[in-house]
Amino acid sequence: MQPLDIFKIQNILSDAFTLAIEPFGIQTVEVNIERPKDKTHGDFSCPVAMLLAKKLKKQPLLIAQEIVKNLKLDSGFITNVEVAAPGFINLKLHPQAFYQTLQRTLEENEAYGKSVQGKGEKVLLEFVSANPTGPLNIVSARAAALGESIANLLLASGTDIRREYYVNDAGVQARLFGQSLIAACDRIHGKNTQAPEGGYQGAYMDDLAIDYVKVSPAPDPGEWGMNQVLQWQKESLRRYDVHFDSWYSEKKLLHDTGLVKETVEQLKNMNLTYEKDGALWIKVSEFGAPKDEVLVKSDGYPAYFAADIAYHIQKFKRGFHKIVDIWGPDHHGHIIRMKAALQAAGYPYEQFSVIIAQQVNLLEEGEKVKMSKREGKFVTMDELLDQVGKDAARFFFVMRSANTHLDFDIEVAKKQTEENPVFYIQYAHARICSLLKKCADNNLQPATQAIDFEHLQDAESFLLLKEIMEYPQWVLESGKALEPHRLVIYLQSLAANFHLFYAKQRILDAPADVARARLALALGVKTVIRNALGLLGVSAPDQM
Repeated sequence: MQPLDIFKIQNILSDAFTLAIEPFGIQTVEVNIERPKDKTHGDFSCPVAMLLAKKLKKQPLLIAQEIVKNLKLDSGFITNVEVAAPGFINLKLHPQAFYQTLQRTLEENEAYGKSVQGKGEKVLLEFVSANPTGPLNIVSARAAALGESIANLLLASGTDIRREYYVNDAGVQARLFGQSLIAACDRIHGKNTQAPEGGYQGAYMDDLAIDYVKVSPAPDPGEWGMNQVLQWQKESLRRYDVHFDSWYSEKKLLHDTGLVKETVEQLKNMNLTYEKDGALWIKVSEFGAPKDEVLVKSDGYPAYFAADIAYHIQKFKRGFHKIVDIWGPDHHGHIIRMKAALQAAGYPYEQFSVIIAQQVNLLEEGEKVKMSKREGKFVTMDELLDQVGKDAARFFFVMRSANTHLDFDIEVAKKQTEENPVFYIQYAHARICSLLKKCADNNLQPATQAIDFEHLQDAESFLLLKEIMEYPQWVLESGKALEPHRLVIYLQSLAANFHLFYAKQRILDAPADVARARLALALGVKTVIRNALGLLGVSAPDQM
């Protein structure tokens, strides 16, 4: 039997099913090979009969039976093929396929789970991009955890991924921030000056003011203050183990270079704009947006939307095939108009996607912590890390879909019990490390070669073998869907099944050949847990 992995098996099965449906005279149906949700239905399943039913005007169950008659599988790794209502074709693998995968896991070690399925695709992922007007808060922390995990998943599947932070250091917020800093400086000198309406306040502004008054000659307050805040943000992200390949300044790279004005002129030349009420508007309503938008305001200054259009056009001009943004919970309406603007300008808007990182409710002793960034009442990323640590923060922020509201319970995140989901998974890894040490003390070493895996016949072992085989596909699919919470679901299942295996199958007092096989399986699980946690930015401790 040739060495197998899950992708090779699926390709073989897909090719075989494609040939099996040729007699029906239909070549336009995509053959998908899936993992059944109910594991009693086999190791793989093909739903193509349901897709053919409408075209052939026949019951899918009958079509499935005919496909099975035409199916030729000579690879030797399928032991059983069954048809199940309403028309699924379920397949069961030979145990050797799982044993080979375990062997592969042990040999590849840290590389296991990586693939080249995404090779050739160049993706720009922009995330966090918080205004440099204050420390990063927990909403930014969620976006950071999501973005870094998505980048890791795409990298693991061979995608050329670049991480970018868009620095909003121009426009109204820059002006308000500078005025707020001056007001804070006045208060240091005993004046009762308040921040402007819509400005920024809080203890961090007083800290900035103390440092600013020491600088001579006095620099531009807005620019100086934003640079200081940006350094705070960079340090917080380093502590959070989140990295960026580029920091794209709106002021320096869009406004100072003239790219915003150039973009506006291009849109005017394409007859995509018109003047109304002294302002310049873009006709995005003709491309699916609910209404047209202002490009240049009546005072002659470009609107934020103009800079945003210029920025996203530049992303495509830099050679990226796909651009992905992670935005905050108040940006839903911006997606349609941005796609409409890209379409109007002739760029591949369908290759632009946005993930909305929904609101985070921080719970402390069962009560929601109220936050307001402009008033200076918020929990910073650093304060959260001080309380729960990086591992819990990174894990909790990705264990739910980004488009759902998240209740982050600080008390649960601190617990060293099974109630804490990240502890539960890390404990499985630590438990295997402890097992390996006990075995070494009893002269039983985990071998990675010449192991008789035939001793792994029990139900608990096969559950783990299947999950180890499926791991690379979980990595690939989580990355493709831009949904790291899928990998969390996988890890929770793998940890639960290992704890079950550990409770039922003895190792230290088992016969030597059986012990070695089970120890190799435990080592395979340890490898996968460590690799998967690494993609989520979470450590895999040897002891808890």
